[in-house]
Order: sequence, then structure tokens, then C-alpha cells
Amino acid sequence: MNAKTNPDSPGMSALEKVAWTEALVSLAALILVSVLIPFTGHHAASAFAVLGIVILSFWFIRKRGHTVIIDERDLEIAQKARQQGSEAAWGFLVLALIAIQIVPWSTHEAVFNKTTLNWLIWAQFAIFVGVKGIVGITLYRRQHHAA
Repeated sequence: MNAKTNPDSPGMSALEKVAWTEALVSLAALILVSVLIPFTGHHAASAFAVLGIVILSFWFIRKRGHTVIIDERDLEIAQKARQQGSEAAWGFLVLALIAIQIVPWSTHEAVFNKTTLNWLIWAQFAIFVGVKGIVGITLYRRQHHAA
């Protein structure tokens, strides 16, 4: 039996590979944005486009003959990771919007800046993808150690 068909093999499942991809791509996007901010200012937000690489992680869950790619355990882990990612992203957005209202800014206008909204949306997406990946990795690693 090879690693794909042996359930006792130490190889990563398809959704664990997806989780690693999500975590690493999110981290890469945040690092790239942080590096570009001093040079390009608010235009550094365009580096969040790196998050588009996450779509390539679906390559790991493509059908391969008659083998089972995703089982119930994988679906449960993915659901928990998605829930934690959503909660973290929405929690960030709520706290950021509260902070924007509380912190006195240099301009005392009641207008919400479009650039700030753009940053909040991209940051929320990066947090969702990153937390989803990290939670997925953590849940998979706990199960491997418990087995």
C-alpha cells in the first residue's frame, strides 16, 4: 500500500495541504504588504493580491481515480477552521471599526476614508485565510499526536 491509500500512513491529507497553503500564502501576503508600506504607502494594499494564490490549493483536492480524498474527519476540521477564521476576521473588523470611531484622527471629518475601508477589507480577508489555515494545521497535528 502506498501513502495515498494507507490510512495509517503519516502523509498529509489533502485538506491539511490546503491549510498549509492558506497559512503560508496569508503570511507571505502580510510580510509583502509590511515590506512595501514604507516605499509605496497606501498602494501597498495591492500586494494583498498574493492571496489569490490560495485558489491553487484546490489542486490538492482534485479527484484521483477511485481514492477517497476527503473524509468526514477532514470535513469536520475544515468546518471548525472556517468557523474560527470567520470569527477572527469579523472580530477584527468590529474592533477596527470601533477603534476608528474612538481614536481621534488628524481630520475631524465624519467621512469614512475609502482607502481605510480598502485596507480593512483586505486585512479581514488575510486574517480569515491565515486563521483558517493555522486552525486547520493545529487540528490536524493534534489528531496525529493523539493517534
